[in-house]
Amino acid sequence: MTAEADARKAQGRYEGAIPLLKRALALYENVLGTNHPTVAKALSNLGVLHRERGDYAQAERLHRRALAMREKALGPDHPVVASSLNDLSVLYRTKGDYARAESLAERALALREKALGPDHPDVAQSLATLAVLCGDKGDYARSESLHQRALAIREEALGGGHPDVALSLNDLAALYRAKRDYAQAELLSERALAIQEKALPPDHPAVALALNNVAVLYGKRGDYARAEPMHQRALAIQRKVLAPDHPDIAQTFHFLASLYLDKGDYARAEGLSERALAIRKKALGPSHPDVAQSLSHLAALHIAQSRIDEAVATAGLATDIQDRNAAAVLATGSEDQKRSYMSTLVDQTHLAIALHIQHAPATLDAARLALTVLFRRKGRVLDAMTGNFASLRLSRDPGDGALIARLTSVYSQLAAEVSRGPQNAPPAQYRERLAALEQQREALEAEVGKRSASFRAEQKPVLLPDVQAAIPEGAALVEIAQYRPYHLRPDTRSGHWGAPRYVAYVLGPGGDPAFTDLGEAAPLEAAVDALRRALADHDLTHDPRPAARDLDRLLMDPVRELLGDTRWVFLSLDGPLHLVPFGALVDEEGQYLVERYLFSYLTTGRDLLRFEDREAASREPPLILANPAFDESSAPPAPDATHRGVRSIDMVTQRLLPLQGTTAEARTIAEFFPESRVLLGAHATEEAVKAVQGPLLLHLATHGFFLPAQPVPAALLTTPGHNPTLAELAALRQRENPLLRSGIALAGFNRRRSGSDDGVLTALETAGIDLHGTRLVVLSTCESGLGEATSGEGVYGLRRALTMAGSETQVMSLWQVDSGRTRELMQAYYQRLAGGAGRSQAMRDVQLAMRADPSTAHPNLWASFIVSGDWRRMETQVRSPEAGKVAKGARGCACEQTGGEPHAHGAWLAALLGFLVAARRRRSPRA
Repeated sequence: MTAEADARKAQGRYEGAIPLLKRALALYENVLGTNHPTVAKALSNLGVLHRERGDYAQAERLHRRALAMREKALGPDHPVVASSLNDLSVLYRTKGDYARAESLAERALALREKALGPDHPDVAQSLATLAVLCGDKGDYARSESLHQRALAIREEALGGGHPDVALSLNDLAALYRAKRDYAQAELLSERALAIQEKALPPDHPAVALALNNVAVLYGKRGDYARAEPMHQRALAIQRKVLAPDHPDIAQTFHFLASLYLDKGDYARAEGLSERALAIRKKALGPSHPDVAQSLSHLAALHIAQSRIDEAVATAGLATDIQDRNAAAVLATGSEDQKRSYMSTLVDQTHLAIALHIQHAPATLDAARLALTVLFRRKGRVLDAMTGNFASLRLSRDPGDGALIARLTSVYSQLAAEVSRGPQNAPPAQYRERLAALEQQREALEAEVGKRSASFRAEQKPVLLPDVQAAIPEGAALVEIAQYRPYHLRPDTRSGHWGAPRYVAYVLGPGGDPAFTDLGEAAPLEAAVDALRRALADHDLTHDPRPAARDLDRLLMDPVRELLGDTRWVFLSLDGPLHLVPFGALVDEEGQYLVERYLFSYLTTGRDLLRFEDREAASREPPLILANPAFDESSAPPAPDATHRGVRSIDMVTQRLLPLQGTTAEARTIAEFFPESRVLLGAHATEEAVKAVQGPLLLHLATHGFFLPAQPVPAALLTTPGHNPTLAELAALRQRENPLLRSGIALAGFNRRRSGSDDGVLTALETAGIDLHGTRLVVLSTCESGLGEATSGEGVYGLRRALTMAGSETQVMSLWQVDSGRTRELMQAYYQRLAGGAGRSQAMRDVQLAMRADPSTAHPNLWASFIVSGDWRRMETQVRSPEAGKVAKGARGCACEQTGGEPHAHGAWLAALLGFLVAARRRRSPRA
């Protein structure tokens, strides 16, 4: 019976195999008892058959029973146990439960590699299982490496014509299709189909899978005449050997519906889409990712049919499912893995925006949907990482604290390795060290996510009315996003998607959202680049106003029409717009926008909800660190910059000079905070910063940097006899992680001694500092607000790291700043905070005063610093060293609010103007 069942299974005749296996199982249990390994094997085989026919509940029961029997009889580390683990992993992945699937797949792989060696076909099976799962989560680099390894093992062990080789080829082809590498995907799919048709019966389900894979790729290049009959043949096979409600049949319906949509045959597309959706809901459950896929496809179809209300409703259902699933996935994995998963939702985010902007501009529900999607997805990975870290820091479990300590230690070790380069170590050894540290980082970040149960439990979907209710009276939120238009008829190069564009949504504390399409991204981003170069130019005879006006015309002219009389603006930006000081734009009247608006910078409009409730109080007094002794070290000098493999960057080669003037800056600021600690000279160390635990304020006055990306040195890539592994190549690419290319210099920088305190505090290390409860971080340095500006996730640099660390508000610079002017600006900023101004308002008041002084009127001097995060008053005792009350007056923003919102003080501005005029100094950039 077992042999006959196996034969029918091999032929894909699952319905005929199941009764035979059930009879065999009953016989084995009668003769051998219920705990015999042969019984466990029969249970496992029966579970696979039930999974293949779509009966997932029964399959899970059988697999779990087999696993329990095998663990009891053979022990938890036996390779046969790994077979049950792999079966369960495939099942959970099919059901969309990626977290459980990944854990089981990794455990199965580890057991098999240990017991069977790295080149066994069972190891290839586990590699393929994990690879498919990584592809589902958007981790394409890891998926590809695992698939390639599985394919190599199968070709070597089984021969190039084996059906398992075809499975690996099909899996790789599906991955390349997801990456839009259609040419490579087509080659692999055609090869897989040839193997399957030769090795298997013509009506085997694997042949149907291969037919669909090839047909989809023919459709991508517009060859519908070849694609359609292949899909139809696949469907005929599946209807013959599978149950009518099997998910594989739903997948073929989906493929055919997509083809008919692209051809413009909407009636046939709709019928197939609805059938696919019905099967998926029944077989997989209402929240499965494939259900969301069907709903998104129906939404696109309704757009094509001009059924806009139905399109909006259907797209809303799809995004709700995607966001619920995202919450579960983001609770696990490293930061890189979280980013990879969110990248799989980009097309659907663009579709929600394009549905509104292109196809339903007058439909209020479409605007609400697009804005809700942005609120939920923008900066989502940053929120997840910040929440995970905060959850463990607040935990009373000693193990949580130890886990954070191990992770921050790995951050420091990675930063040190990148900073120093290989030195005298052979390149192969350096690669191994980097790869080992990267693997530790990934594993520890994933473990942090798993242990952050309380943070996950507190998460709830973000709703537009909640964000709107958090907008203060008299203010407006401007949510800017990049998107790609959706074209009804695809082309062979870019499919359905057009060139990137920007849109701005404006939302006040009441009323409906308004919007304006800002046009194509390319000219707007070119204007951003031109303005940034003009503002950063230290030649103050150069007039940046033409460039500022050019960008304002593209960006703020259309937004101003929507703002009306509003003068207080929350900015949630996207891409390179994060690097623009909006106060330095020039309006149609030739006025700098700082004179017209108060800008408060956010990562996402969702931040307004986070600021409503301060969860943690500060635990330490302010820490003020300035004028580090860059030469203070007993370690030998830094290695020769011409040494092989060392990056040719200032962080390695440049010798920094002292910043004597920052000592006075620190002492003046300390007068505002009576309990503050001031660390100068040799005491201004990296370890002192890393040791903080939620200080009220952290002020760092030193040199800062953001370094351009560099190619990996050839000496590290080509070593005779020691070619880098895939893991080592990935680790070498992480040398260019923007969190490792940005940071600040502290005591001992010029010597770069070994160990965790090398005088360089990178953004990656900063992310591991405990700033939970810290109200304000001021980086009185150059370029501290720079980083790699990404679409949807903000700026990867110190700005992101400080948010991850838990700080509420960050004050940072966008270009190299004059040391003397910065000292004056900072002293005036704290004076303004002491007068009761909010954190954003205080900076604007200082900038207005500098703008009014002819000696500091150039925006290079006053516009460099921005305030990101919570805009409100510090809500703590900040003592002003000057006596007397500050009188109110009308200047700039005209609104009067409470709780740290905009207000102006004419007497203060006059005094501040006098202070700045009297404090001129020679320019000394803090580069």
